[in-house]
Parts: sequence; C-alpha cells; structure tokens
Amino acid sequence: MLSKDIKNLINNWNVLFVDDEKFVVDTMRSILPMLFKNSHFAYNGIDGVNICKENKIDLLITDLSMPKMNGIDMIKQIKSFHKDIKVICISGHNEQEYLKEAKELNASFIIKPISSAALYNAINEII
Repeated sequence: MLSKDIKNLINNWNVLFVDDEKFVVDTMRSILPMLFKNSHFAYNGIDGVNICKENKIDLLITDLSMPKMNGIDMIKQIKSFHKDIKVICISGHNEQEYLKEAKELNASFIIKPISSAALYNAINEII
C-alpha cells in the first residue's frame, strides 16, 4: 500500500502507544496525533489494558520490556476481549523469544529507534 493510502486509512484509527520510557512516550505524543484520529498513551501494560477496555483502539503500538506487565502479556490480555486489534511491537533489542511470540500474535515488530519508514512498513504489514 502506498504511504498516502496508509495515511488516509490510519487517519480514522484510534491508537494506543505503550512504553515505560518517558522520553519515547513524549516523542510519540508529538507525532501520533498528526497521524491518527485519537491517540492514547500509557507507561505500562496494566494501564494499556485498562485504556483498551475503556476505548475502541484500532492499533496498539507497544514496547515489550516494561515493568508491572510486559508487552506480550498485555497483548494477550487485550486480544482476549478485542481480537481484531492490530499490533506493532517495539523493542530496543532484537529479542528472538519476543519476536517469535509477537509473530504468533500476528504483530509486526520494530527495533528502536522508531523511524517513520519503519512505522509505515509495520502498519502496511498488519493491514
């Protein structure tokens, strides 16, 4: 799908971005609202699950290594009540065990830092 087509599609989506690093969340707070209809943010998996219970989220972008609840466990909980959510996993490391589990959950995977090209490629992969 062309970048323009992706932009038009995701412009109607609600996104949830979850990462325990404040700098990463703050950076995405300045970017994601320009791309998506509504943007939500959380610093851990527990808050991510709660936001998904309270809002219709189309796309979940989540770090894998977080305190309280890791990204894989959060995805599994969310998919138990929201099977159609699209998921992109991010990590600062090429963690093979997480990568395998992410693929089993039909998620795309991006290594940090997140570039716009990597984000568009990951979105294109899951749609």
